Amino acid sequence: MKRTKVGQDLIKGMEELIDHARGKITLRTSELEIPEPPKQFSKTEIAKIRHVFRVSQSVFARMLNVDDATVRAWEQGRNTPSGGSARLLEIAKRDPDVFRRLIDQNGSSSRRERRAAEG
Repeated sequence: MKRTKVGQDLIKGMEELIDHARGKITLRTSELEIPEPPKQFSKTEIAKIRHVFRVSQSVFARMLNVDDATVRAWEQGRNTPSGGSARLLEIAKRDPDVFRRLIDQNGSSSRRERRAAEG
């Protein structure tokens, strides 16, 4: 029977589990605090966040990687952001400079768009 890398890793993991159960080894652990889900943003709050960056709804949508219509719907109160979009808005509100660095690193905002948005 052919052994695969995945199979070998599983066997090794089970052997380590048995050794831990017998007190032969101590397994490495770490703790991670899971953040609370982002709060819901009102249409007014979303518009205020966008205005901090002095960009149109279209440019803001590109910054968040959503459709233009999505940002319009949020600012008109027809929908609310959820998931990753809500987390990004939370970051943008809490620390605009961090948000700017995030989108610049990912290439979501070109220099030409930023210059056009800044007027």
